[in-house]
Amino acid sequence: MRRVLNVLKTFGTRRLVITFDKIDFTYTALSWKRLRNWFLSELSYVLKSDRAWAYPTHLQIEPTNMCNLRCPVCHIVTDNKPRGLLSLKNFEKLIDEVGDHLLFLHLWGWGEPFINQDFFSMIAYAKSKGLKMISSTNGHFFEEEKNIDHLIDSGLDVLIFALDGVIRETYEKYRHQGDFDKALRGLRFLLQRRKQRGASSPLLNLRMLVTRDNEDEVPKMRRLAQEIGVDVLTLKTLNTFDNEAEGNCLLPLQSEYRRFEYNESGQPIRKKNLCKKLWNHPTVYRDGVVVPCDYHTGLELSLGNVFSDYGGGFREIWFGERFRQLRARFLKGKRSGLRCENCALNFANVDRCVSHVFNLKNV
Repeated sequence: MRRVLNVLKTFGTRRLVITFDKIDFTYTALSWKRLRNWFLSELSYVLKSDRAWAYPTHLQIEPTNMCNLRCPVCHIVTDNKPRGLLSLKNFEKLIDEVGDHLLFLHLWGWGEPFINQDFFSMIAYAKSKGLKMISSTNGHFFEEEKNIDHLIDSGLDVLIFALDGVIRETYEKYRHQGDFDKALRGLRFLLQRRKQRGASSPLLNLRMLVTRDNEDEVPKMRRLAQEIGVDVLTLKTLNTFDNEAEGNCLLPLQSEYRRFEYNESGQPIRKKNLCKKLWNHPTVYRDGVVVPCDYHTGLELSLGNVFSDYGGGFREIWFGERFRQLRARFLKGKRSGLRCENCALNFANVDRCVSHVFNLKNV
């Protein structure tokens, strides 16, 4: 009954709050097209249909799979995919097709998005369609004022800024080839310039991936975050699925910073996988390959290429037979050979991807 009342309230007020990484995004005066799409998407998931009844409400698009760093458990250092950039033309083509239906755009993938020179134009184009948007950076691209001004002018809602230590030695143990001083300077300059311009966006989410090497620095990171004036500090839990041997050596000793719950033998406790992404949040990689989510690299599972296959664009893929068969397989629990079988959602609630949130905006 509560769910029904919430749906009725949403349609009555045309107001909706979506939470991503424990940060709320509030939508007001939603179009009827978006409301209808949201309702049908949610309903198809609740009723466990193997067919999509609507376009996704969320979409992840990868601007590039190139990166300036070499973090040990990242796809960038473990896969052999060709590297490249998403073109602005292809991005606009995709947004023209799905933008009026979407609520939320997750604009990064396995690379550093600011490497793409068209990134600011992509953000601005998507914002012109009324989308809420989040992106992430390792922070090595903010020493030039023009880049910061382009970012502020683009209208990006939230920027995750990764800084995994409060001293150089700790930071560089995980962020291989990273420059701690450069990243910290860039963060300070970004906040300073945002203040100078009287801008409120993007909201700055300082992100610390907690590892065995830096878990003792969490209190210091909280003080640093407050001192430099970020809006939010979030602690990310480590996911070792792509390089388990090396990743397990990095797992924090303190359980509050771990993603999973463990049994007496030290093994993660399995739970029912309640993932919604097959119904509301697929990923499009920079080369156009469509996958259920970014746990799939695109090498072992591709549901089509939005820029070259079919001729029907995203619609043909999302509402097509391959996606339907994958949903049916997921619903029947036939997940052997899929990353769905061993992704984080089999072991922990999605909220454990971010273990702690510290709102510093009003501190």
